[in-house]
This record gives sequence, C-alpha cells and structure tokens, in this order.
Amino acid sequence: MTKETIKSARVARKPLTQRGPQAIAGTKDSDFEYRFVNDTGSRIHNFQTAGYELVTGDDISVGDNRVSDASDLGSAKRVISNDGTTSYLMRVKKEWYAEDQATKAAALAEQESAMKQEATAGMYGKLKIS
Repeated sequence: MTKETIKSARVARKPLTQRGPQAIAGTKDSDFEYRFVNDTGSRIHNFQTAGYELVTGDDISVGDNRVSDASDLGSAKRVISNDGTTSYLMRVKKEWYAEDQATKAAALAEQESAMKQEATAGMYGKLKIS
C-alpha cells in the first residue's frame, strides 16, 4: 500500500475541542419533535408512557460516528456521553409536544403570578418562594 491509500482509508478525525451538540441529520418526519433522552433510572420508560418512541431506521443519522454502534434495544439511535451515560434519540407527535409545552408554560405562569401577588401584598422588602 502507498501512503496515499493509507491516508484515504483513515476515518475522518474531529478534534475534541471542536465537539459540539449532537446534530440530528437525515430525513426527519416533520410531524414529530425529536430529542435525546438519557438512559438513567426509568426515564426511557417514562418518556414512552408519555407518547415518545425510540427512533430507529437508517434514514436518520446523528452527528456522532458512535451512533451506528450496536444497540441493546434493537436499532435505536444512541450516543454515549463522556461520563458514560447512554442517550437514545426519541420522538413524539408535534401535537402532543405542543400540549406538553402549553401545560409547562401554564404551570410557570401560575408560579410567577403567585410570586408577584405575594411580593405586592404589602410585604415590603421580602419575597417568599416555596
């Protein structure tokens, strides 16, 4: 083999200083929202009961060459972080995602409203958050 053949057979290297967030590339279904979920405790199961599903198939890739490694859960897309935590790519229907976001926003608005009421209720100089 020549030096040129050896150089062309080498896998492209990405320096550690240039690692960024995981990018999802490929043909994503526009009816779904995608996210990575850490496989700690019962998080995967909790997300599945909330309507999320593991992303499988060859039409989606992730900006990490380790995503094509064999998976314990079939062909689910996964990445492994520096601390050894495995994260799986999951997706949920956009309408369910929007409902979840609206519920979270309503809860935050209620908390903010309660803080403002308590802060303006004559309690000069004190704000109590519980």
